[in-house]
Amino acid sequence: MMFIKCMEMRMGFVRFLVLLIAIFALFSMSILASGFEISGVGTKARGMAGAFRSVADDWTAAYYNPAGYARLYDSEIGANFAFVNYRYDLDPNFYWGGIYSSGIYNDQVNYNNHEILSNPSGGFLTRLPLFGEVTTGLSVFQLFDQNNTWNLYDLPLAYNDSLTLPDDQYSVNLDVVAFQLTVAKDISDNMSVGIGLQLLRADLIHSNIYFRTNPYYPSPIAVRPWDKVTEIAKVDGNGYGFGVNLGVLYDISEKAKLGLNAKIPFNITVDGDARLSFFQPKISYIDSSASDDPGTQGTAGNLFVAGAQIDNNADFESELKLPTSFGFGLSYQLTEKFLISFDAEYTLLSKFEGLNYTFTNHRGLSGAADTIALVNDFFTADLDNPVEWQDCGKVALGMLYDYNDYFTFLGGVSADQSPSRENGILTPQFIETGDTYMFNFGLIWHYRQYDFGFVTSYSSYPVLSSPLLVDENEDGIFENMNGLYSGEFYETVLSFNYRF
Repeated sequence: MMFIKCMEMRMGFVRFLVLLIAIFALFSMSILASGFEISGVGTKARGMAGAFRSVADDWTAAYYNPAGYARLYDSEIGANFAFVNYRYDLDPNFYWGGIYSSGIYNDQVNYNNHEILSNPSGGFLTRLPLFGEVTTGLSVFQLFDQNNTWNLYDLPLAYNDSLTLPDDQYSVNLDVVAFQLTVAKDISDNMSVGIGLQLLRADLIHSNIYFRTNPYYPSPIAVRPWDKVTEIAKVDGNGYGFGVNLGVLYDISEKAKLGLNAKIPFNITVDGDARLSFFQPKISYIDSSASDDPGTQGTAGNLFVAGAQIDNNADFESELKLPTSFGFGLSYQLTEKFLISFDAEYTLLSKFEGLNYTFTNHRGLSGAADTIALVNDFFTADLDNPVEWQDCGKVALGMLYDYNDYFTFLGGVSADQSPSRENGILTPQFIETGDTYMFNFGLIWHYRQYDFGFVTSYSSYPVLSSPLLVDENEDGIFENMNGLYSGEFYETVLSFNYRF
């Protein structure tokens, strides 16, 4: 009877924690700010530079190696809050034909909007008498993340001297959050296996400027500077998908462990609302030699001389192709207090091809913009935002030192291979300037059943030059912004864990 009563109490507590983590997850969806840029989960793991696959001894094993849950005999609840600051700079060299001004803020260092972004995560786990005994848990964390905003352009006065552009001209806020159910079990005295079943939620807000070829080119109303029409497209949508996280933890010896892990997210279809804004040329006087008199209000040609802003609202859809990753880790307990670990990971980032949009259900166009095929096709065209990334590797070395019963010190360094090392298409929204090194340091304060952690990290992006404008699919739209790119990354993580 006592055993049954204890199990009922534990299951009741588990139900309460499920509700708690669901509330936390919904809250986190609203504040996640900022692929891509995310550096991991958890204070201990981040303090060790991510070299955690073979350690995997707290709730964050759900992210690094689910098999680690099988070695955790206490129930546990934990959360961490990462505060990140991405400081990028860009010196563009965006000239038409290499000579003519485009309106881009060329030959000066521009900075992204400097913000302190919040990235929370959390989870809990407990042991259950199923199939002998298994450890299971629920957790929520970010898998992929990209967030930055730039103001890099203004309309040339000769093009249009009356319209005002928004500040978020080049921006991205892409979050992929995993809600993961983890199950792990010992299958022998020295081997454990685990699996994480993931429901993925992708949220995307993206804006970009496209310099579109004037549909009247090369008529007199489409000569420079009116040969390229400025379009700003902003999309806001979300989608759901699934993923799997597999892990193995093996005791090589009493002091050495090996961890293996594979993360397999499936593609997600993202859809939502799009606003396509066209900032049209303003030509005070023009020869009326176009096929329809551009000086006559209401004609299609007049749309390209009157200097108005034309807005087209639509639905959009895009397939988000998320990369698979594989990794292994080794750890060794040098002394009773000192542990070192090494991780290596390979990510198939070439699978991510950018953000390509299909637009449907157009609304807001009227008159000639809606009825004349030449200009209607222009205002309703689909848009591509290709990214040329290569598969890349990462290695990390971490250390953990239990100073006494109250304090544990953490340290680590990692090296990331750049997916843009062949310098294909660089854009302000997706910046990868070269191989980077990250340095981490932190500590954990142990108080009874509680652990409170602090970690700080720093990384510097090397300077990378993108010398040429690229029109990958030959549609007249340059997919990149050429210039000099560089940047820095700062992160502070706070956490708590409670075991019971």
